[in-house]
Amino acid sequence: MSAFNPYTIRPVDIADGTWGGYKVVAVAGYDNDWAAYQGLLDWSDDRVRQEGDKLGREAAEALFPALKRTGRVYR
Repeated sequence: MSAFNPYTIRPVDIADGTWGGYKVVAVAGYDNDWAAYQGLLDWSDDRVRQEGDKLGREAAEALFPALKRTGRVYR
């Protein structure tokens, strides 16, 4: 089986054994800030950074606690 696209999968298409997910990338900015983005599993890290959907602060901080602890501001 192959991964499904979580953005376009329909409930009717989900059967036992199907799977999907996201790639999540955190980026430390140049102004004492940072952000995290999600994209498709087969995207490169750079593509996720450039074209991915930005995560909300709470989700990003849960996934990347070390960046939160640096004192950088989530942008």
